[in-house]
Amino acid sequence: MQSAQQARQAPPVGRALRVLLGLALMVYVAPVYFQVPARVSVGSLLLIVGLIGIYSVLHMAVSQRIVPLGSGFGAIVANGLLVVLYFIGATGLPIVGGGKGALAAVTFLGISLVVAGVRAAPGCEVMAIPGLLFGKRTELACLIFSPLDRLERKLRSKRRG
Repeated sequence: MQSAQQARQAPPVGRALRVLLGLALMVYVAPVYFQVPARVSVGSLLLIVGLIGIYSVLHMAVSQRIVPLGSGFGAIVANGLLVVLYFIGATGLPIVGGGKGALAAVTFLGISLVVAGVRAAPGCEVMAIPGLLFGKRTELACLIFSPLDRLERKLRSKRRG
């Protein structure tokens, strides 16, 4: 029988997939920072700091139950922010446009996936950095990894039993 602590951690295959996908995204996006103008690179890095701030506020709101988001809906909101930033990054809007938003979104997701995998954080990977900063995990589902984690736990429990 698995302990409560193990049930609150991502299983080994899920962890490995998070780290591998995160590293792949970072390897993919890293050269872009050297190919674009410095203002785009700096703007993207500043947007990442802003994302950490926004997700930290979301983390506090969800963990303190200030905003009653269900796990699935919360994950859609959390990931939706990154998707919106990615797509408006292709526009000419100030601050986020000219590729800055897209570059920041992909970089933030890559870093978050690695942090989530290393910390064995189950659930919404974009909440992994605030979870690291505050020392508390956010109970939001991950649209991709939560179903895979459930399947892995189910297969492991069948194998043991």
